Amino acid sequence: MIRKKFKLLFLLMIVLSTASCNQGPRPLEVTIHQDHLCVFTNNSKTYYGLDNTFLIYLGRIDYNKGFKSTYEKLYTSTPLPIDEKNCVAIPLNEIKHNVAYEIILDTNKSFHTSICVVGKDNKLEVRYVEPGKSTCD
Repeated sequence: MIRKKFKLLFLLMIVLSTASCNQGPRPLEVTIHQDHLCVFTNNSKTYYGLDNTFLIYLGRIDYNKGFKSTYEKLYTSTPLPIDEKNCVAIPLNEIKHNVAYEIILDTNKSFHTSICVVGKDNKLEVRYVEPGKSTCD
């Protein structure tokens, strides 16, 4: 009986520790600077991945098909994009207006956001797409 309780307690501790460690992707911030998107974590606890690298990639949101990257770039020994002054630049010509995109930044953690670039009053702006949506409505 005591052995069963210890087994159950041990199993419960493993499940809880695994669940608490898996927090999922963290949010990204995106702004527009002249001819590019400026992407950053706004999280001081951002650290490099393997070999002082991080990867940024994006693709259209289409839940009927699997994710397909339309742009990706690996950065080596570059300042981490923690704040807007050290942001990662994604050229605006890589993005179609009024199309929903998922942007992912992989460091030691994964950060992501879903956005659209829309024109408003002859000015471009970033709109965040609601989770589960695939349009810029």
